[in-house]
Order: sequence, then structure tokens, then C-alpha cells
Amino acid sequence: MVNPTSSQESFSSDGLSRSTAPEVAPRIERKYHVPNGYNDNKVVLLIRDPWTLFSFWEIKKDIEDKVRDQIRQKGLIPEKLILRVYDVTGKDPSEGVAPAFDFEVREWVNTWYVHTGNHGRSWMVDVGILCTNGEFFCLARSNVVTAPTYGMSESTDEQWKCPEELYYKMFAVAGGWNVGKSSLMVKEEFVKEKMERHLKEWLFSGERAVGLGIGVSSGMFGSASFHLFRK
Repeated sequence: MVNPTSSQESFSSDGLSRSTAPEVAPRIERKYHVPNGYNDNKVVLLIRDPWTLFSFWEIKKDIEDKVRDQIRQKGLIPEKLILRVYDVTGKDPSEGVAPAFDFEVREWVNTWYVHTGNHGRSWMVDVGILCTNGEFFCLARSNVVTAPTYGMSESTDEQWKCPEELYYKMFAVAGGWNVGKSSLMVKEEFVKEKMERHLKEWLFSGERAVGLGIGVSSGMFGSASFHLFRK
């Protein structure tokens, strides 16, 4: 094997040594193959947004064959493969829950988006075979997920609690109102008022300074100037 860092020396007619460029080892291309399955039997349920779930699954052939054999022994006729969705909010899935809705899936399908239409709920799915008489045979069951609620969280932390007035000012700076003043104008007023308040607390803390006032004027690009005056 050629050492990629090795170099060779050659001698010219004048007897001086000259080194040649190092020989580079040929590049070896490695090909990787992602298998279609991992010989597992499970369903995984994920949350995409407050109203949408995403599920993917893999069903082992021997388990499906076993379930289909049970169906034949009962004299039933398998009708279709379905993804069954359960709303398990505030419920124990092990105690049995009624399905919310079903989706028919083809044999070659192993992923599915579920649009629930509700937020802040807990969900679980089964992949199984539905028979013509309505009986359902489960092939695999997913984990339980809880979708987030839409809107502001009702939980508050006193350490980071924000006064309502300050919240709406920041909301306006972010373009929430989008009416009248530009976000730059609102931002300048917000910065001006905040700095003025903090400077007043600093200057007039302790012994009271009588007859003094403070003003803050903002300029372009967020610059500000301060001045004291007698009332």
C-alpha cells in the first residue's frame, strides 16, 4: 500500500537533490445502504404541531401471519389494514378506550400524518386488521403523546413574570399590532421610557433630590441622550 505522505527524491545533472510531489493513495468510495426495515414490530407516534401527529411503523411478517391465522381460525374475513387513532386524554389506555377515527392504509405504506383538529389532547394509535364484521385485530400499538395547546401558556414563573403593560409593548415591537406606528417608532418609545425609568430610580434613590427632573431623547439607530433640568 502506498503511503500518501511519502515522497521521493531525484537528483539532477548538477548533483542537487530535488524532491518530487508525494504520491496520493487512490480514493476508496464506500457505499452505504439504508434498509427498508430493521426486523422490528412497533409503531412510533410523534407530534408535528398542536393539531397534527406523525406516525411510522414496521410490522414483522411472522406476527402479521400469526394474526391472520387467528382470523381464519375464527372464521372471519380480513377486510383492510387500518391505522386506528385513540383520544386518551385523561384516560388509562390499558383500561380500553373507544377509537376516535380510523384511516385505511395500503400494505406498502408505513408512515402517516394524522390531522386531529384538536389541540392540547393526548393520543395513541394502533396498526391492525379490520374484519368484515367490524372486529379489529391489533398488530402493534404506539406510545402516547400529548399535543401542546395553542396560544400562551397558562403557567407562569414569578422569576420571569412580565408586567402586562411591558408584554404588550414587546408584542407591538415584534409587529403584533402592525397598525399606525412602525416597529422602529414603537421600539424607540419603549427604550426611551425604560431608560428614563431606570435613571430616575438611580438618581433619586436614597436622599431625595428636590426640584430635579430627567429627560431622555432618542435618536436614529437606537441612540439616546440624557439631560437633567429643574422643575
